Amino acid sequence: MTDGRTTRRWVVAGGGTGGHVMPALALGERIRARGDTVLFIGSQRGLESRLVPEAGFELVALPSRQLLGKNALDRARMVAGLPGVVLAAARVLRDFRAEIVVSVGGYAAAPVTAAAAILRIPIALVNTDALPGQSNRLAARFARRIFVGFESAAGAFGSAGDGERIRCLGIPLRRSLVDAFGAAGPRRTPEPPFRILVFGGSQGARQLNDAMLEAAPALGAQRIELFHQTGEADRERVATGYAAAGVRAEVVAFERDMVRRYRWADVALCRSGALTVAELALAGLPALLVPYPFAAHDEQSANARELVAAGAALLLDPHALTPARVVETLAGLFREPGRLHAMGLAAAKGARPDAAERIVEECAALAGARS
Repeated sequence: MTDGRTTRRWVVAGGGTGGHVMPALALGERIRARGDTVLFIGSQRGLESRLVPEAGFELVALPSRQLLGKNALDRARMVAGLPGVVLAAARVLRDFRAEIVVSVGGYAAAPVTAAAAILRIPIALVNTDALPGQSNRLAARFARRIFVGFESAAGAFGSAGDGERIRCLGIPLRRSLVDAFGAAGPRRTPEPPFRILVFGGSQGARQLNDAMLEAAPALGAQRIELFHQTGEADRERVATGYAAAGVRAEVVAFERDMVRRYRWADVALCRSGALTVAELALAGLPALLVPYPFAAHDEQSANARELVAAGAALLLDPHALTPARVVETLAGLFREPGRLHAMGLAAAKGARPDAAERIVEECAALAGARS
């Protein structure tokens, strides 16, 4: 018991990419803060294999593998092996005495939600992208509650009759990020030199790196400062290119303190993963969004359109991205600093800093109802 309340035993399932793992960790933090016990179940290959133990949580890694992008023979082998993975997941859930399973999506979540359905353990889905992933789509019929980060995602999960169990509460973010921006004052109206933050995830984005490098000579005529996270492979090449073009730029392979960078910047040029979109909103940072063009269901374009519709971002087509287009768009915004400021305010209106707490509280009620 904690403060007279029965403690619960939670399983958070899924992972693969940072877009799945970081919301999972945000939920885990809130579950642990309640005094409850939480077990993560993921894959041996995803980012969760490193990030979950680093955050102090226990992880059980199942031999799950992604089906998308595989040839027919590989898919057949994986499907044939799926019952064994589901059975292994069921053993873990039974031994742990799980009271609720929260799926954050990704290929590692599918066998866990299947096992939970067989064992009649309540299932909640957390869907961060504007377009639901395959794992959450398959599990939706068994879920007691479906939490979406964007209103547009709700319709993909069923008819209007499902509205009671589909809740749009936002994307769970880590406590440190929420606290950092909660303590920050209002963002300043941009003025020269304008500060541009360029990043493409932990590994960088070659397309953005190339576009900025080719745009550097024209950007050198603008009154700007740049911070660019390139990924390890491109750091030296991009830094050399900026120096040759006379652009004031700090170039790093990886940046750990993104909170400081979000605060520093006047505008971001980046991809539009769900986690990035949520962080931009929390930071109140306007952005030029270049969706990853090879995403399985083009979910990054759907995410980007949400911010564009809110007046918080501009969308640059990744299939028609040119250096001239980048320079023209940035220069247009710098001629109207008031517009940049208004975009930042629009972004901040879409922030959901309490998403993780609200999701955990509703899931706790589901677990309590089952007990």
